[in-house]
Parts: sequence; C-alpha cells; structure tokens
Amino acid sequence: MTRLKTVLATTAAAALLAANGSAQQSAPVQIIDQARNIAVLNAQNLGERSYDAGRAPADATQFAFELKGYVFGIRLIKSQYIGYVGEREYAAYADAKTAGLGALLKKMEIWAVTKGRVGADGTLRPDWHVQQNTDKKNRRVEMNYDNGARGIDVNIVPPLGSQGVPAATPAERFSAMDTLTTLLHMAKPASADELCTRSVPVFDSKQRYNLRLEPVGSDRVKFLGDKQEAIHCHVYYEPVAGFDPEDLPTDEEAATPVDVYFQYFDEANMYVPVRFSYKVSGFKAIVKVSDLTVIEANTGRLVTYGD
Repeated sequence: MTRLKTVLATTAAAALLAANGSAQQSAPVQIIDQARNIAVLNAQNLGERSYDAGRAPADATQFAFELKGYVFGIRLIKSQYIGYVGEREYAAYADAKTAGLGALLKKMEIWAVTKGRVGADGTLRPDWHVQQNTDKKNRRVEMNYDNGARGIDVNIVPPLGSQGVPAATPAERFSAMDTLTTLLHMAKPASADELCTRSVPVFDSKQRYNLRLEPVGSDRVKFLGDKQEAIHCHVYYEPVAGFDPEDLPTDEEAATPVDVYFQYFDEANMYVPVRFSYKVSGFKAIVKVSDLTVIEANTGRLVTYGD
C-alpha cells in the first residue's frame, strides 16, 4: 500500500481556527512560502506593479506535488506544483527543469506564479500571471487581467520575435486561462462526469490553444510507489491562434493524445493528475507524481503521500 502519513496540526492557532471556522484568518502553515522562487517573485518586475501570492486563508486547501519525467527510461524532467484554493481566492506556483536530449527535448528552466479569484460557482479566474525563464535570454512574462473590462495586458521582455500567424485576438486571449490556472481547473471539475468530457481554453502569453479531454475508462497504473486504480483520459492539443507555421503540430502529433491518469484525493478535494504518458514516432515520455502533500481546509490536518 502507498504510505499514508497523517499528522494532526498541534499549534494552538490551528486549533483555534478550526474551532472558530474562521475563513478570514491565515492558516498557520503556508506551503507556498516553501516554493523555491517565491522570494524573488518581484526581483525582475517589468513595471511598477508588484506581485504577492498571498497567504492561504483557513478555508483553503493547500497542496504540493512533485512530478518526475522519464524519456526512454532516463529521468530528464522534474517539476513542482504548489498552491492553495479557497472559497474566494487561489494561487499556484510551478517550476520545471528539463535536461537536453538532442532534438527531442529542449533544455529549459522556468518558474511561474498565478493569483486569482474563485467564483460563486467554483470557476477560477486569474488576476495575474508571472513567468520567469532562467536560461540565457532570461525572458520575463507578466500578464495582468482586467476582469471588469474583459481585457488582458501582456508584457514580455525580451520580446518574442513573432506573435504567430494569425496572432491571438484580445478576446481569444482573455477568454482562456493561463497555464497554472488550467492545471488547477482540470483538477477541480464541476462534477466527476465532467472530468474527461470538456475542452479547456489556454493562453500561454503567445499561443492560444484548447486541451480537449475524452474519457477512456479506468486503469491500474503505477504512481507513488504502487499500482492503483485511476481515471484515464485522452487529452488532445488543438491550436487556435498565435502559432508560427513551424510550431504547429504535425498530423501525427495532432492525432496522438496524451494519456492522463487522475486520482481523486479526499483531503485535497481534487483530481490529481498522477501520471502522463505520450508516445509518437518512437519517442516516449512518462511523467508521474512522486510526492503529494496536502493541508486540509479548516482543520489544518497535514497529509503526505510518497515512497
């Protein structure tokens, strides 16, 4: 069995928050503070605006999981996804580091932070998204949303050589989610039936595309050190706008889905994507969750899964 370690929060502050049911005070432990680059979030701002991921309120579920990727059986990808989602607000942080593998896998190191609001119906809407590449170009991306005017301001330094042919329109940009909100949206569907039966619009500061999910069924797959039952979805990548001709997927790539396996975790109240696999033209990549930590809303109960 996967090891499940449950530790009840012992601080008086946590007990008081749970007893009072206060959603306005901050939880005593803030997982997002442990994110590697949160401390330098504002170190290279492009304007006068500063950014703050905030503190998870007591009504928020906090989470952190690590993904490790394998190409031809060699571990070449490592990423973290950390954040919280409450009744009114959410924040997410991610970083990813990949090693180069000839023409098959680009060497990359990047991190990003998103802050947004949770609607009365549970929908997620970003307020801002910051992305920092740490390669030699050191490219910074800042996307600020005006949800009242239904607009989005995108600032990229150094600028991209092209915004694609055709470029994404202002309406196409605003109607989509940033990449971090997308993953959280996929993990928290309105219902279990919706998990693998939807199309998610995404805008990554240049490219506007859809992730279309289709149900496959359930399968036993290995993650967190064990073979366990998971919900299996096919995810298709559908370009919409903002693509240069050389960036468009080939016919084979467009027709080949990513296999994604979700498992529902009660403590997190979300469907965590525990395993991804993709195989095209002899190229095979597998990415899977290696650790998961959750702090439950209101109780402050800490639960960790891992090897």
